[in-house]
Amino acid sequence: MARLLFAVTLCAVACGTPRGPAPPGAATQPQGPALAASDIEQMAMSSSGSCGVFRGGRAHCWGDWNDALVKLGLAADAMTDIAELRIGHDVLAEQHEVDHLCARDAQHRVRCWGNGHQGQLGTIHGDDTVIPVTIEPLPPAAQLALGDQHTCALTTAGQVLCWGSNERGQLGLGRRAEIIRTPTHVELPAKVTQIAASHFTTCALTDDHQVYCWGENLRGEAGPPSPPTWNAWTPYHVEFAQGARQIAGAFSTLCAVKRDGQITCWGYLTDKLGPAFGTAVQGEVPDLHDATAVAVGYSHACAIRSDATVWCWGTGDRGALGDGRGIDAWRPRQVALPGRATQVVAGVRNGCARLEDRRWYCWGDNAHGAIAGRGEPPRLAPALLDLSRVE
Repeated sequence: MARLLFAVTLCAVACGTPRGPAPPGAATQPQGPALAASDIEQMAMSSSGSCGVFRGGRAHCWGDWNDALVKLGLAADAMTDIAELRIGHDVLAEQHEVDHLCARDAQHRVRCWGNGHQGQLGTIHGDDTVIPVTIEPLPPAAQLALGDQHTCALTTAGQVLCWGSNERGQLGLGRRAEIIRTPTHVELPAKVTQIAASHFTTCALTDDHQVYCWGENLRGEAGPPSPPTWNAWTPYHVEFAQGARQIAGAFSTLCAVKRDGQITCWGYLTDKLGPAFGTAVQGEVPDLHDATAVAVGYSHACAIRSDATVWCWGTGDRGALGDGRGIDAWRPRQVALPGRATQVVAGVRNGCARLEDRRWYCWGDNAHGAIAGRGEPPRLAPALLDLSRVE
């Protein structure tokens, strides 16, 4: 029930007027003009649907969480100045459903909602909520990273603060403290420029192009040899990622784009390329020597190359790789896009790319209406994202 309630809020915050009575005290968002996919500045994807942050700071969501909105008729305070929106997934749920969601506004404030029992919403009481709560005290935030039951923020001053579950060390405190309900500083040796998170692991990229990770290390997600290090309780210097200029993470995989254009990944995804489960696995992605960006999904990843083409690799089930075949590929395969890409996003078994002309093309699983109208089949190859066809 908690996951359903929180999924409702995800759409209530971002969508138009809800189709049902709002609860007492909840503000409903007025129905605005029709939204065009070309106005999407940032996308976030989950197993239940997708969300976009649009020019002007408005957000909109589509997919199966609209069904929950109809059933419960709940609405949250409308937010119209969103700069960033991130989703945390529940690793124990059958379809890796949403655990919680956070949004950063143009004034660098952070609000979160959803499941709160592990402190991931930054509230003292730890209750679940369908109304976004402002995270306090928290310095102005520049970026967010959400895992399963934990949240981290990169401040405009280059510091990292985390809160939520620390059962596996994902808050980087140096000790096991199961729940931390307020933002807590992570000690790092240099100014941080970017953060990323998988389910139970967090990583930071510093201004000297070094990567530090902490948290669960069952598949080598935090960097140390595994075994014997199952959890990294303090930030660990990931030496094989030295020279990184971008990092990305999701589920149980982390990847870094290096300054020379190589991509190195570690954790679950590379486990399929290397030794058996339980052994630290890290490796360079083959055939990619000029990458400019990387995005990580559930069991696949995608990269943009210097010629603005998109290439994906990993599990190809339901068209996740967008190469028209729907089968696994452990060497990157090109996504047939009709233009040059400027952004790429990876979901559970799908992905989307934004082109220079601002159009978005999506591919892969559509079981819950994440990339097309509900009931439409998976897209083995990219198709234009048309918001008039999604719900």
